[in-house]
Amino acid sequence: MPYAITQNSWRGVEPGWPIDPGETLVEEIPAWLIEKVALDDQNRDSMAALRLLIEQANTVISPLQAGVDLDEITEEDRALWKAWKRYLIALSKTPEREGWPFAPDWPALPQSQ
Repeated sequence: MPYAITQNSWRGVEPGWPIDPGETLVEEIPAWLIEKVALDDQNRDSMAALRLLIEQANTVISPLQAGVDLDEITEEDRALWKAWKRYLIALSKTPEREGWPFAPDWPALPQSQ
C-alpha cells in the first residue's frame, strides 16, 4: 500500500485518492519518519507525566507556602516546604537530563517528616 507522508505523519492511500498539498507519495514509510513519530509520542507522554508530577508537587507546596508567606509555619513544615520546592526545581530540569524522553530521570519524592 502506498502512503502519503508529511514531515510529521503518514496515511495509507488507495489508488485514485488525492494527495494533499505538503504530502509526498511513497511506497514505504521512511525509517526517519517512524522514529520521529515515536519520539514525538514519547515526548508527549513524558511531558504529560511531568505536568502531573508538577501539579501534585504544587498541591503539597501551596498550603505550606501560605504558612511561609504569613510567617505562621513550624520548623518541621518549613523543612518540608523546602524539600518540596527543591523537588519542584528538580522536576523542572528533568527534560534537560540524560534519558529524556524515553527514560526520564525522575527525582525522588521528598521524605515526609
